[in-house]
Amino acid sequence: MYNIKIIYYDKNIIIINKPFGIEISKVIKNKIKNNLPNNGILNRLDKYTSGIILIARNFLFYFYYKKLILSNFIKKKYIAITEKTFIKGFINLSIFKKKNIFIKKYKKKSLSYYKIIKNTKKINFNYIYIKTGRTHQIRKHLNYCKIFLKNDYYYSNEKKFLNTLHYKKISFFYPSIMKNFTLSCNLTKEMRKIFLINFLK
Repeated sequence: MYNIKIIYYDKNIIIINKPFGIEISKVIKNKIKNNLPNNGILNRLDKYTSGIILIARNFLFYFYYKKLILSNFIKKKYIAITEKTFIKGFINLSIFKKKNIFIKKYKKKSLSYYKIIKNTKKINFNYIYIKTGRTHQIRKHLNYCKIFLKNDYYYSNEKKFLNTLHYKKISFFYPSIMKNFTLSCNLTKEMRKIFLINFLK
């Protein structure tokens, strides 16, 4: 039913490229049977975000990765398509799960960095780097700064199913190889199409 592509696997982890428009937990539940919490899924991507999903294959790696998360030792890079031009900067504001009141200073920190890749008068491709992984962190941080994902399903008045956020790259220290592990995940066909239409005319 869904074209789920495995982009890396070994004895400890499986890494897949999550398609846009699906809830990965429902798919994984039917495909992977283990005793790990949440079927071993190590990171969350909402239904309308594509890209990297890590799945642990054993408890040792599951708890190792969770420790990395708590220590903010994982580097994560996203690609976002936005409506407003900006160059670069960072956002350090706390996030709550409530939709209407979701930003408050001086609480549990939530940090994002961003910079532009390419832009036109109407559309912008951006790199987003996050040090933490709060619920809807990128969407909420950008919205707080009056920067909006193009036709964002969650926080836009236009409820269009448009793939505008992609988890592109991850990097962390991996004991099995005794060095940093870095993996990139290809953009979806829809995001490549948007890029070609707007920047390679």
